[in-house]
Amino acid sequence: MHTMKIWIRMLLVGSTLVGLFSCENKNDSQQSTEVSTAPPAQSTPDLSRVLEMRIEGNSEDAIKLLREMNEEFPNSPEILLQLARSLEETSQFPLAAFRFDQALSAGAEKATFLEAAKAHLQAEDQASAIIRFEKFLNHFPENLAAWLQLGRLLAQTDRETDAINALSKGSEKASHKDCMLLGNLFFQKKLMPQAEYWYRESAKRDEGINPEPLLGILRIHLFSRNLDSAESLILAIEKSNPGTLNETDLSQESADLLRSRRLSDLIDKGFSPTSMNVSQLALALLRKETKTTPQVVSSSKLPLPREENELLEKSTLPEPEESYDSSTNLSDPSLVQPENSSSLADAFSSPIDVDLSRNPLEQARTSYLQGNYLKCINFARSAIKENPNNPDAWRTCSQAHFQLGESREAEMTILEAIRHDPLRLDYHLDYLRIARETLDGKRYLVELEKVHELFPESAEVIWQLARRYHLVEKMPATASVLYRKLIRMVPEGSSLFLQAEMELLKLQNL
Repeated sequence: MHTMKIWIRMLLVGSTLVGLFSCENKNDSQQSTEVSTAPPAQSTPDLSRVLEMRIEGNSEDAIKLLREMNEEFPNSPEILLQLARSLEETSQFPLAAFRFDQALSAGAEKATFLEAAKAHLQAEDQASAIIRFEKFLNHFPENLAAWLQLGRLLAQTDRETDAINALSKGSEKASHKDCMLLGNLFFQKKLMPQAEYWYRESAKRDEGINPEPLLGILRIHLFSRNLDSAESLILAIEKSNPGTLNETDLSQESADLLRSRRLSDLIDKGFSPTSMNVSQLALALLRKETKTTPQVVSSSKLPLPREENELLEKSTLPEPEESYDSSTNLSDPSLVQPENSSSLADAFSSPIDVDLSRNPLEQARTSYLQGNYLKCINFARSAIKENPNNPDAWRTCSQAHFQLGESREAEMTILEAIRHDPLRLDYHLDYLRIARETLDGKRYLVELEKVHELFPESAEVIWQLARRYHLVEKMPATASVLYRKLIRMVPEGSSLFLQAEMELLKLQNL
């Protein structure tokens, strides 16, 4: 009986073990089946051959290969991006724009919005380009060039207010054409102080000199009935570029202004003003005034309002008796195109007649005004040798280096000028202009703060600091405080006052 119980127990244990073993085998078989039926992971496409083709300029074959790869690896953002870029290289802009959009939908990086925007722009789809630029700038608001591109597009589509906002955000890198566009947009809105500010900025940022900013300011002065300045500008424009006003819609108004204000002068010289156009009137008045007018030199490309009268005094014209008498024929083409017509640069500078051979600093300044920057550096160095503690010599040397694009040399020499005269605001402003190119963002902000501490009442420094916190550092609260401080400091209605007020309104509307 006892033996039978032992056998029964052994039988139960054995059956249990058999059951457990069979379950384990079943689970293993299920797992192996699941593993064997799972789809293989998609490998990353190899684009090295495509890149070689594009580098070699064989974009057509690259497109064929990429289309085959796109069938094998559908919705691969890498393939779609390369396909879009190759299509763009072969000037297939609508297809390129479509593929960029596909790549973005497949998960491409947000920076691709910029490429998509440019492709849509090339495809002449401005509305789609604007949307892509806006999406890109939502992720990368520090890209000043993209703000400028968006601003130009918005201006072309008659969205003036949006264009002003976009161009203003990229204004630190605005070209002279962008500044002219801003000036025109403000003029259309009858915001004359802002318009004049940007016309003057356009002249400062233009590598050459052209009459467009002067024409813009003339429009403002005619509109505002600032007739003294308008008359001076008419004469300055016609003196430097004869015939310019005749080609604009300002011709008749300018001629009427000269006739009404200078009628007696013209009659005294024997002219009949009613039969003369604006160029003939201006040339007659300029030649008459030369006899008693001294020469002056100015370093400014664009005259400040108080300097506009001086523009007419800056180049030598023939003596009146050599060119005119009471029998002068008004149809003489020399009234419109004088034989030795001056360039626009002559309206702002002229040779100095005094002997400067014993004063190298003055020679340096003269060379700088004439655009001979290497010669300016040589004379400035001679002045430094004579007096190493002369801050003006160091500064002049720095300015010439900066014009030549030698930022490091410009930085070192302006720092020497500051070391010898640390309380000159203009030296520090020169340094900040150079530091924007030579220092990283954080270091530049530190330097800007230092200058602000040294000159807490400088409106220009406060403006720069406010713009930095507003556009670069993205600290609207700090920028608002600085804008309010600036509004309290500067005269109401001035350009800085209105600009700060406008920026403050933008921040309050965010």
